[in-house]
Order: sequence, then C-alpha cells, then structure tokens
Amino acid sequence: MRETVRSWETPSLSQGSVKILPVEDVLDILRLILRVEPLDDLLQKIVDTISDAFGMKRVSLGVIEEKTGLFCPRALHGFPPEKVIAIKKHAYTLERMKTDLGPEFKIGRSSYYVRAEDQDIAYNDEMDYVIDAELVDAVRNSPSDWHEMDYIDFVMTDRLGNWIGWIEIDEPSDRMVPSKDVVDRVQILTDLAAIAIENAKTYEEAVNAMNDSQGYLDLIVHDIGNLVSPMLYYLNTITSGGLPEERRLGNAKNAVAVGESIRSLVDNVRKFSEVRASENRPQERYSLKEIILECIPAMKRSHPTKNVIVNIDCPEPASPILADVLIHDLFMNILSNAVKYSHGPTAEIDVKIIEGYSAMTVRIEDHGRGIPDSKKGQVFSRFAKRPEGVQGAGLGLSIVSLLVERYNGLVTVEDRVSGDCSQGACFQVSFPRLLAADDRSPSREQPRKVIHSDFQVTAPKT
Repeated sequence: MRETVRSWETPSLSQGSVKILPVEDVLDILRLILRVEPLDDLLQKIVDTISDAFGMKRVSLGVIEEKTGLFCPRALHGFPPEKVIAIKKHAYTLERMKTDLGPEFKIGRSSYYVRAEDQDIAYNDEMDYVIDAELVDAVRNSPSDWHEMDYIDFVMTDRLGNWIGWIEIDEPSDRMVPSKDVVDRVQILTDLAAIAIENAKTYEEAVNAMNDSQGYLDLIVHDIGNLVSPMLYYLNTITSGGLPEERRLGNAKNAVAVGESIRSLVDNVRKFSEVRASENRPQERYSLKEIILECIPAMKRSHPTKNVIVNIDCPEPASPILADVLIHDLFMNILSNAVKYSHGPTAEIDVKIIEGYSAMTVRIEDHGRGIPDSKKGQVFSRFAKRPEGVQGAGLGLSIVSLLVERYNGLVTVEDRVSGDCSQGACFQVSFPRLLAADDRSPSREQPRKVIHSDFQVTAPKT
C-alpha cells in the first residue's frame, strides 16, 4: 500500500520572513558539504549551513551507528552545552524511528512534520530537546505558529533506500512553521548530505586501511628487523664456539626469548587484523567476572617465569554486558601488560568490577613501573612502541582500544596511586550495562556508548 503524503496545511510565509536561496546558492552549499573531510566535521558543517541558510535557530542531525544498528545524534546547532551532552547520549532503534515518523506525518518525499498535538506517546528523552519548559503546555494560537514540541524531520537514505540518518528542524528563528518552499529546499540539502556522509565514511575507511597498512609495514621493517638482529647475534655466538658453556646456554635462552617476542608480535598483528575484519560480529551477553577468571590461567601460562597473583573484587550478582568472543583478547592484553611492567619475580594485579547505574567498570591495577603522564595519552595509539626494557611493540593496547570502541565502551589509564606514576598503573574499562536480564540485543534506549561521566559510579536506582 502506498504511503499517503499529508497535505501542507500551514500558510506559506512571506518572502521577507525567511531566507529563500536561489539555485546558485544551493549549488555553492553542495560544493561545501561534498568536500571530503572527517565525518564529525562534515556533520557539524551541515547543521550550521542549514541554520544559517534558512533561518533556523536549532537544528540537529543523527546517523546510524553501523556497529550497533542504533541511530544516534551526532551534530547540533543552537543548543546549550548541557543539552548537547544530554542529547548525544540518546540512541534510537529503527523501529522507534519509524514509529515516531509514521506515514501520517509525511509532508514530502522523505520529510515529516510532527506537531505537538499529534504526539500521543511521550518519551523522557524528548525533554532534552526542550529549551523553554514553560512553553511545553502552551496552546498554539495559529496553525502557522511553531510550538516548543514541534519538529520537522528529513530522513537520509542510502543508495538502496535504507534509512541512515536524519536532519531535524527543532526551532525556526522566527518561531513560525517553515513554508513548503523552505522544506523542499532543506529536503534537497538532506539528499546531498546523505551522499556526502556516505562519501565521508568511505574516505575514513580508506584512511584507516592505509594507516593500518603503513603500520603493518613499519612493524615488519622496523620492529621485526630490530628483533632479528639480536637473534642472529646470539645464534652466531652459540655456533662460533670459543665461549664457556654457561655463556652459550645464556645466549641460547636469549635467542629463544627474542623468538618468542617475534611470535607474539606476529600474533598481535593477526589479532589486530581479525578485529578490524570482523566488526559486524553478533554480540551476546557476557559476565565480566567469568571473562576475567577464564583469562587468568591463560595469562599465567604465557608468563611461566613470573609468580602471578590476581586479586578479584566483584559484586554478586553483577549485570552482564554485550560483547563477542574477542572480549577475552581485550582483557588478556591488559593483564599481560600488567605482568610485563611488574618488578621482580612476582606480579600482583588487583581487579575490581564496579556496577554503576548505566555502566559496568573494570579497574585493573598493577604494581609495576607505571606510565608517566606524558605517555598516558599515547599508550593506546596504534603501533605505539613500548618503553625501554620491554620486549615487542605496543600493538596489544591498540587492540584493547579498538575492542573497547567496538563494544561502545571507554578505556582510560591513570596512576594506581594518584600523583605517583612509579607506584604502578590503573587501567579502567567501562561498558554499557544491560538493564534487562533477558535482553540479548541492544534495546531501544540502551546500551548507549559509555561517556566519561559514567565513571562517576553511583549505586543503581531502586
């Protein structure tokens, strides 16, 4: 059944009350937004352009997150900073989107005008878009007046017609309902924006692929090359003779250690490539405590010369998170990192799992050499090098960063003892907490991406 397009019942505004752009200016805007640039910069430029060109006080834009399938606000114009923070926490399913933008609200090819009087279902998140709460219950004096709860959405689609995002007029500057001419022109820009967004995503993927390729090349040429040289030295001293047996045995052990470092490096490159190639793997419920307990024996086997002690503090019962099998690699890399940085024959690690209202947080503390403040911002960088005296390249923590992003989480590093980096490091990883015990997939409003404010852990509401 064909969708019916709702007739445009509001009177057109006068030519002088709103800026009507000629086709030439639309083409200028087209050239502006079709420049290849980082996605977030492009999205902000789109909402700023629409606001300036058509006299809109508040405009928002959201796109689908390919990893979760949820639609999330990414760029806003005209909102106070605290509103921007609140709105960017939202996430909507396709079902919610199509419910809110039903065919009865359609006023154009892919534009929808939802009036305050037509909103039968109230969602708590909608109040974040409200600037003046006193106007929520106000009566509309004229059909051409804009109400605080009104919004016009323009749906962006890909080449196959799939919904990929939206542009929303939240408030015209003159608080009058835009004319059909304005809506049609914003619709044109919405279509162009959809093309620009797809191009930007393709560009980012290409840049990431090139960076990965360059990183792999650097590892092969530089890191593995650096490891091969001492291995050849140790092997030559063993076979050349003339050294005491004890010295030859020591060099043999050194050669084996270098070989293990090369194998570890190659294995990490394989894991990194696997993570990059399997971003759409289905996610299931996982218990953080069970993951840690499963990683400990494997981690101990990887460091046979260390006496590894792991202390775990976890609430019972603890809420699960959404992840996949690679979640084990995330914690294996952090735990192994803690062992490598430890002093002496014993490596003691303290693991604490904290359940907050919206996030599950894991704190992993070691008693090793720590990380100076000047280096903390670099430890998760792709292909970062390890400090002096630690074998291999820093690809392990790059895998951690990539996987945390995959699970919509957040990872940080700080001093175990505040202000004294020499007392060891503390890695803190937060994941969205599943609220429904029987939910095996992202719900309408969660899990959303964890942000820094989620680290302010509070007791769950009762």
